[in-house]
Amino acid sequence: LDAGGDDYLTRPFEHKALLARVRSMLRQKALYDTVESQTRLLEDQAAQLAAWNRSLEQTVADQVAEIERMGRLRRFLPAQVADLIVAAGNGDALLQSHRREVTVVFCDLRGFTAFAETAEPEEVMTVLGEYHSCLGEQIVRHEGTLERFVGDGIVVVFNDPLPCADHTERAVSMAAAMRDAIDEHSERWRKRDYLLGFGIGIARGHATIGRIGFDQRADYAVIGTVSNHAARLCEEARSRQILVSQRVLGAVESLVESVPVGELTLKGFRRPMPAYEVVRWLGRSS
Repeated sequence: LDAGGDDYLTRPFEHKALLARVRSMLRQKALYDTVESQTRLLEDQAAQLAAWNRSLEQTVADQVAEIERMGRLRRFLPAQVADLIVAAGNGDALLQSHRREVTVVFCDLRGFTAFAETAEPEEVMTVLGEYHSCLGEQIVRHEGTLERFVGDGIVVVFNDPLPCADHTERAVSMAAAMRDAIDEHSERWRKRDYLLGFGIGIARGHATIGRIGFDQRADYAVIGTVSNHAARLCEEARSRQILVSQRVLGAVESLVESVPVGELTLKGFRRPMPAYEVVRWLGRSS
């Protein structure tokens, strides 16, 4: 047995005893082979399970990254545009700093500062919620890019991050739709003794665009005089008035009813800037 044998018989041995011992050894060998086979099978299954776990971990990591990327894009873009960018796989690249011609819409409420000084905070937040919800529907419908909220001010950009040839048309069409939508809210606000108006400024020009900020907090920004131009036109606009720059009017003149306002002295601009009021959106004839 010490030499490696599994069993032995002493002489003289009986033939039946020998056969019984051999059969016992064969059963042990068959059992050993079964155990070995099952062990190898379990090892293979364990290896396959480990590979599946690694693949699942990578899939989950990729999906989490995609959700985070989608979340960043949905902060600025309508859902259908964000979906398109994520599907293309270049959403982060599209938000890197670049230069492009854009149309910028700046709008805010007239009389909001005075209203906020006298109204209860809950009333102010209620009005802002109604206002943002109302305008948000139009931003999404016209596929604009929400750049930022500035209190009661809203900045919307067209032609970035996804280019569109008719970006100025979309901007002016959205502005007219916003004015009509706010008219309905203005009537309800007047019944609550909230004296609020709504004005819009629109400008077109080149700007540097991209993500600004730091790792924990980043925003999408449009840097350039075109944003200031839209903001200054908005400041000059009376309630229900849409003021546009010369370049904006040139792009949509046949699509709107407009009247010249004259040259305006705008803060931050060294020379007077021509401005026009969009009285009515006509659109393209079908």
